[in-house]
Amino acid sequence: MTTVDPRWYASFFDDEWLQSIALHIPPERTAREVDFIVEALDLEPGARVLDLACGHGRHSLELARRGYRVTGLDLSEPSLAIARETAQREGLEVEFLHGDMREIPFVGEFDVVINMFTAFGYLESEAEDQRVLDGVARALKPGGAFLIDTINALWLFRHFRPYEWQELEGGTLLLEKRAYDPLTGRHNATWMLIHPDGRRHQQRGSFRLYTLVELAAMLRRAGLTVKATWGDFEGDEYGLDTRRMIVLARKL
Repeated sequence: MTTVDPRWYASFFDDEWLQSIALHIPPERTAREVDFIVEALDLEPGARVLDLACGHGRHSLELARRGYRVTGLDLSEPSLAIARETAQREGLEVEFLHGDMREIPFVGEFDVVINMFTAFGYLESEAEDQRVLDGVARALKPGGAFLIDTINALWLFRHFRPYEWQELEGGTLLLEKRAYDPLTGRHNATWMLIHPDGRRHQQRGSFRLYTLVELAAMLRRAGLTVKATWGDFEGDEYGLDTRRMIVLARKL
């Protein structure tokens, strides 16, 4: 597999990603996920939430619709443009900030930080990922909660497929070539989008897969303690065969 640019994440989530993938996520799915967030975190009315790596704001906007005070932070300007446009159109007060997740510009301001849809592990090293968690802890109020949703590494190891394809909405084909590097713990992938008109677009990405024990150790170093885990947004128990790993940690 061709080497992936260490800063692949800076350009991956562009208009092609948004128009082909992200903007086709059903609103019903987002609503169910936010239902889970509100219940799992026992969110108080008007709680202040930071949506870290918010993308085009699907969780931020849904939380704002329910009366929460939300700030979204992301590195993708195209994603943020869509998020801001939606908020303006719906009359929602959401603050969307452009920034690197390693440099969260807040101290002790949030009741909750969320990081959804496997938006962790993208960075160049484990040390850089640790910087993210350290920043999360700083941004939280004492007793504040952090909810992270990512792919379950144990599930991926057991069900790994080096090649896969699927037909997306509108007839676009997504072909994916994958490889796992056991020395670095990184999952590397090449995505090829083939549109009905024959146009092709290729993207490459790489992210560090963390097991629960690894993530828990990193959270502890940041001053966060794991309080609960789940395997999906229905609230099922986390385990070897759950595709998701959803972790709730609290600031000491």
